[in-house]
Amino acid sequence: MIQRIQSIYMFLAAICFAALWFPSMILMTSQNPGEAYFSDSTFYANESMLIQIGSGVSALMALISVFLYKERGMQIILAAVSSLMHMLFCIGACFWSVFKYQKLAEFIPANGMYFSMAGIVLVWLAVRAIRRDQDLVKSMDRLR
Repeated sequence: MIQRIQSIYMFLAAICFAALWFPSMILMTSQNPGEAYFSDSTFYANESMLIQIGSGVSALMALISVFLYKERGMQIILAAVSSLMHMLFCIGACFWSVFKYQKLAEFIPANGMYFSMAGIVLVWLAVRAIRRDQDLVKSMDRLR
């Protein structure tokens, strides 16, 4: 059911995860051009295949979990795996590159990083709403 709040959260999370596929989505900027692979002082999401794969699979899993509204347990698992995969691939790849070059103070997160974090928060809100819905169904079953 598309009108449920958890479906809206998951759909918005899928949009946030898929936003990293846009060519102009900047994940991080550097204050010093020429550092590491930041020759133009920006790190675009499409410069890393790992980030592209992680965001694509996460967006697809979040979108699939919207349509699993009859199987709430599977929907929770798929949403959690989607969020964890996005954390590992996308945000992990960014932090790995920062710590690899030991220049933490010189990297500034940009809109792509904020979209990633917003997507993870939206998945968390969706999982909370799914669990609340599941508890409501269990309590109604006890009344029967």
